[in-house]
Amino acid sequence: MVSVPLTNLKNDSINPDDAILLFERGGHKVYWIGTHTGGDEIECNTYLIIDGHEGYILEPGGFDRFPHVFKKVCLLLSPNSITHLFFSHQDPDICASFPSWTKWNEQIKLVVSSLWTRFMLHYESRDLSGKAHNLNFVKVPDEGLSIPLNDGGRLDCLSAPFLHSPGNILVHDTVSGFLFSGDVGAAMYKDHTFRLVIDDWNAHTHAMQGFHQRYMSSNRAVAGMNKQLAPLPISAILPQHGCIFRGEEVSRFTQWLGKLPVGADYFYPDLA
Repeated sequence: MVSVPLTNLKNDSINPDDAILLFERGGHKVYWIGTHTGGDEIECNTYLIIDGHEGYILEPGGFDRFPHVFKKVCLLLSPNSITHLFFSHQDPDICASFPSWTKWNEQIKLVVSSLWTRFMLHYESRDLSGKAHNLNFVKVPDEGLSIPLNDGGRLDCLSAPFLHSPGNILVHDTVSGFLFSGDVGAAMYKDHTFRLVIDDWNAHTHAMQGFHQRYMSSNRAVAGMNKQLAPLPISAILPQHGCIFRGEEVSRFTQWLGKLPVGADYFYPDLA
């Protein structure tokens, strides 16, 4: 397990088969517990927050990722200690593994936009009788909500609609200052090299540009998110795909995204 502080972390010191400690203060820890296949599919980041004796998983991943993520969790704490799963939106690369978690622990809470609770039922194997499902959803409204932590911090769920999902949430950990941003900040490199932190800003913006122009809906949606984030003490942005933004890279990214034509504004500039 790598335990170098996030600010000093370098890609060549990381083994993606490990759980990677990104933050530690007292009983509050944040780990990267994702996977790296080196294949053609989109690489996905999964994160684990341990606060006291409870665990919170952000972006659990697709069905095929469950064994790898579960194994890493077991190295850090009992899987029975996982109390919440957080989903930035409804896509399968984030949500498809959740039935495996609920089979393991029926009491686990599923934190997701209120728009998607009915859609997420389609990830389960079930009949079509209309029978109620025993899933413990925490429905995040457009106003957002906060989940208190045992040691005094909070996980603030922030609504960021249309980036790219109509029901999209970001999660701000008030202890670490980390913002878990889902697809916002995603990067797609053409090679199969594992990267968890940015080592070349120009190369990274090139790897982000096409994804954001296609998947972020409009510059107005970006401006709304940036306005909401501006007063927050954010020490790092941790997206679901690609690299983590640290320190000054945080503002550098939000400024870059704020100036980039995206979505409808990119595809229909003559209608602006």
